Amino acid sequence: MTHAPDGGPLIPTGSGVIDAEHSSILDLLSAMTGPVGPAELTALRLEVAEHFATETVEMAVLTAERRERHEQAHRSYLASIDALIETAERGDPLTGDDANRLMLWFIVHSNTADTELVEAARRAGDEPPMISMDEWLDSLDEADRDALRS
Repeated sequence: MTHAPDGGPLIPTGSGVIDAEHSSILDLLSAMTGPVGPAELTALRLEVAEHFATETVEMAVLTAERRERHEQAHRSYLASIDALIETAERGDPLTGDDANRLMLWFIVHSNTADTELVEAARRAGDEPPMISMDEWLDSLDEADRDALRS
């Protein structure tokens, strides 16, 4: 497993909210070392769904195509968790491979798509404000009036 500079498996995205949510989800996933039942998986699903809702707000800056791909990845991950919940409800325990797949998908998605999402949101927020032609002309008129008063 690749580790981030701080020794953890997740690369900080730069968003305090998203990074805190990632950390909570990673804690839940890391705890899935022994027998995992429906309660643990349901708690994970709830946490993940809330986190994806947070990201959806940030996705407004993405192109429609990029936003749809990101949201499709979220839907697919939630469906994987749902399938594991159904398996656990039938009495079949979660295997180490199942837990590893959940963990690896989450780490790769967080370190790639989510990092890109936060960077796109940051770039969108850094764009210079647009000024209308009328506002610009008014500002010139004000400068001329100020010059005449001097």
